Amino acid sequence: MRWRVSIVFVVLQIPMLNIGSLRWQVYPYLTGYDYKNSIANGCFFNMGARLAKYTNNDTYAKHAEKAWDWVQGVGLMDAKWNIYDGAHIGTNCTDINKVQFSYNMAVFTLGAANMYNYVGSMP
Repeated sequence: MRWRVSIVFVVLQIPMLNIGSLRWQVYPYLTGYDYKNSIANGCFFNMGARLAKYTNNDTYAKHAEKAWDWVQGVGLMDAKWNIYDGAHIGTNCTDINKVQFSYNMAVFTLGAANMYNYVGSMP
């Protein structure tokens, strides 16, 4: 029961993830609407991983993997596990802002730990 709010949140975000990834802001009139960042996608990844673990529902794990794959694919996470802040959609997310914040690392670490517990191994 207590996961109901989390499930609703993730289900509402899935359409956004299906078009690539989550933006920093929800509404077009807000500054940052044209920015896709690690924390928005990291929170989605983390919640999907946690819901997969706690509900044993593979659908959440698949969406968490899509978020992880996008962050890695666009270069917001590099081969040494550095996680950078974000990039603008006007450049197709090629202008990566390489500022790093500890909360980005934390949310991805927690999500990765939950995915590990869910699947029982490392990718």
